[in-house]
Amino acid sequence: MQGVATPVRVFFVLTSLFLFTTAKGQQPVQIESDAGVISMVATVEAIDVTNQVLTVSGPQNNWVTVKVTPEDIKRIKVRDRITISYSDEVAVALQKLNEAPQNQMVSEEESGMNMNAPTKAEQDWVEATPQGATDLTTIEITDTVAAVDRFKRTITFAGTGGKTRTIKISPSVQGLDQINVGDVVALEVTRAVAVNIKPV
Repeated sequence: MQGVATPVRVFFVLTSLFLFTTAKGQQPVQIESDAGVISMVATVEAIDVTNQVLTVSGPQNNWVTVKVTPEDIKRIKVRDRITISYSDEVAVALQKLNEAPQNQMVSEEESGMNMNAPTKAEQDWVEATPQGATDLTTIEITDTVAAVDRFKRTITFAGTGGKTRTIKISPSVQGLDQINVGDVVALEVTRAVAVNIKPV
């Protein structure tokens, strides 16, 4: 019975999403599904050609870094407005730290020690490649918590110029109930991956 219910539920969710988005016309809306796919109009803030990663800002100046295809990297430029659908980034590990996050100077000094120096778009939160990782599908993010939503299971970091970065915490991750605003945390995060990108 479980095997029959799941396809029916997925069909119902997809049908509901189609009806909701077409009823609203061309206005993009956030999509919620079992796959965790988000759709939004965004501005491209930075491009990492080597690692095929875009940094985009969306509604309420929320910033996200998204892994894209080589074709997308070639055709997209900084400051482009795009409609992007992507699998949401999700924290698969959470650790509360006792010290403040590293500043940009320290990150640059340690760039040869398994740390990636932050780009212009990432100076508000420290990103590192986990030890032993060979690509950017998983990253480590360290920063001071600006907001916690235990019901939605999200942690938000704040940056300069009103920018924010909100990351979902996987239900399997323990310790979210111990995290408060002002705590310094390290998250191991699965990188957001683009599903579809179109120019606005």
